Amino acid sequence: LASAETYYRAAKTKEMLKSDLSEVIALLDSAVAKYAAPYPKEAAPYISERAMARSDKGMYKEAVTDYDLYYEVMGGKVSAMFYYLREQANYKAKNFKRALEDIQKTVELEPTNKDYLAEYGAVNLRVARYDEAIRNLKDALVIDPKFAACYRLIGFCQLQQGKKNEACENFNKAKELGDEAVLPMIEKNCK
Repeated sequence: LASAETYYRAAKTKEMLKSDLSEVIALLDSAVAKYAAPYPKEAAPYISERAMARSDKGMYKEAVTDYDLYYEVMGGKVSAMFYYLREQANYKAKNFKRALEDIQKTVELEPTNKDYLAEYGAVNLRVARYDEAIRNLKDALVIDPKFAACYRLIGFCQLQQGKKNEACENFNKAKELGDEAVLPMIEKNCK
């Protein structure tokens, strides 16, 4: 007699009680199973929740599969946040090509979101597209000139390009703004 909503509420209760994520996912599986494929839009929230739970559990490939299913159920009518969450799962699954496509779409939908621009830069950095990464990170700095992590990442890109002096300037700017993660880079490269 349990409905999809009943399973969903039980999953959310387990989540609030900090239960094992496997239990949460099993309940969300039951919520989704209340619908038959092709899934109706009513199933979308449960699929989305399961994708997030799977991502939280480190099941990144399975999370991407759920995000893809959600996209299909929604007929492609999704938000920038959707693309960002799928990008995160793709990135952690080491599917960098799809991660790059998703973050690109995220930024197209919300071009003034500094966090999305910084993430775009980070993904470009990961695939060794240093000029693009620097451009994305500088775009984020236009919005928030005190975004310390952007200076660190720009410095890292410049280091990869052999521009040690410029890299050290950006590392020091990141340090000045309170970025502790940059300290080993300064120690190693800027003495």
